[in-house]
This record gives sequence, C-alpha cells and structure tokens, in this order.
Amino acid sequence: MRPLVAGIFECPQCKKIIKEKKEDTKTKVEEAGKGDIQDGEFFHRNASLNDKFEVCEKGITIHRSSTRWIAALICHSPQIKDEKYVRLSWWKGYQHGGMIKIYDPAVLRNMIEALKKVDLSFDDLWNWKGKFTRNSPKTDEDLEKEKNIEILKYRIIENKTCPKCQKKMSKMKSHYECPHCGEIVILEGYNQPIFNISPDDLDLRFHTNLPINYYMPVSGITIKWLMGEWKAIAVIYSKDNPNKKWLRFYWWVRDLSNIMRYGQREMGDGTKMGWKAQRGVSSPNLYERELVKPLINALERLSVELNWN
Repeated sequence: MRPLVAGIFECPQCKKIIKEKKEDTKTKVEEAGKGDIQDGEFFHRNASLNDKFEVCEKGITIHRSSTRWIAALICHSPQIKDEKYVRLSWWKGYQHGGMIKIYDPAVLRNMIEALKKVDLSFDDLWNWKGKFTRNSPKTDEDLEKEKNIEILKYRIIENKTCPKCQKKMSKMKSHYECPHCGEIVILEGYNQPIFNISPDDLDLRFHTNLPINYYMPVSGITIKWLMGEWKAIAVIYSKDNPNKKWLRFYWWVRDLSNIMRYGQREMGDGTKMGWKAQRGVSSPNLYERELVKPLINALERLSVELNWN
C-alpha cells in the first residue's frame, strides 16, 4: 500500500483507496449487572449524572442495550444528604433521555401499585385487556376515600376549614389561605375547591381525564395530585398510528401565582389551569411491557433500602 496522506493509503495494483483503521481510544463502558444493586459511583461514571446537582447512592439497572438504558436510583441533593428520593432514569446513548423523581413513600407505593394494575390490564402489545373501572363496582375502600374527600370539600365551602390542619382559613380574592399551616385552597368555577389530596387518598383507578397534549390516552392512573403538581402513568398512542402504544410516565406542574393574585382561571396555551410538563423531565417511556415487572421489582427493593416499606 502506498501512503497518500496521513491515514489514507492506495493500492498500487488496483488503485483502491483504504482508510487506516484506528483503535477506539474511548474508555470502554462498564457492564451493568441487570437487577443487581450497584454503587452510585457506577452511574456517575457511565451515565450523565452531575454530582454538582445530585448524588446517586445506589441504583438498579432495569434494561440496558447499546442505545437505551433504564435504571431506578436512590439519590440525594449535595447539600441535604438526609432527604433522599427515588429517580427513575432513562438514557439514550448514555445521554439524558427522561426521568421522574419520587420524594414521598406513599407516592412510591402508588407507583408500584399502579404498575401492577397496568401489568394485569394490558397485553404485550399494550392493548387493553382489562375491564374499565367505570363499569366495575367500587370497593368499600374507594367509597370511603370518596366520602372523605367530599367531607373535606363541604367543610371548606361551609366553614372555611383547612383540609390539612382543620383550622379556619382566611378568604382571599380567589382562594383560601390557612394562617396556621400555610395550606392554600383554590376556588374554581362555582366555588369548587381545589386542594392537595394526600397520596394515600388517591383511588388508583384507571381514567382518561389527563392533561396530555398531542398523544391519546388509552387509560392512565394518577399517583400524585397536588394543586401545583400532578404525576401519572398512562398507556398512550399517536392519532397517526393507533396500533402502536406504549407506557409513559407524566409529571406536570402549574404556576398558581397568577390565579391567587388576579383570580384568573385560564393560563397559557389555552390549557385549563395551566398544567405543563415539568422542565428537565423529557419523555420517560416504556415500550416493552416485559420491563414492567423488573421495574416493579427494582422499586420494591429500593423501597426496602430506604425503609419506605
């Protein structure tokens, strides 16, 4: 072979030009033991986790291929080590592809229970195979939760009773504010109170009333609902391709400052009460139903590690 320029050679017989093959000098990515609990340093070394913003203590790989990596992690902030949370993380080519954070043991329990219901109610192609709960009888526990919420609404409207500390709230322009614990209740429409609902009081029933843009929900379950924060999981599809479905993890937030200041009911983009996707969350999706059970197992193990069970 005859060198033409650095790294390029020509065969003197057939004039074929060949480029020299160089060995990949990049550090070989460490292999992850799927399903095993690994030290957080492993994820800091191999994934796009910045320890300036959060520190990973340990984690479990749920799925890993050459293009996609899904893991459940236990993390904490660099400043507050005692306030730990669970982070479900998705990477594409080891770059951030999506995530959702869970700070509350009750919300984690709801996530696990909701995933179990999804696993039972959908087939391998994410087609619905269960019975829609609107046609099924409600359990005594569901009825009790509904009754408790209706009692809270009645007490708020009639007596301005705080749903959190049960003391009297102060009436503001478009909301009630508790001077004792700081709880806020928004008034919408005909004095319809909107307030934080404890994760333990959510009924975890399938429904489609979710603020999803572009995609269409087959059905979903709310795992956390506060006035300014909403988390849910839902099986969705595109209107252009209804045969392709997948599971998506949603995390919405809304800015209530304008509502409380001016009494507005519509905020931005024509979205009711201004629900928008949490910044930095991106699109955490699960395309293979067979990954639901490994995800459930990982979350249950991390719950034990955190003593949240």
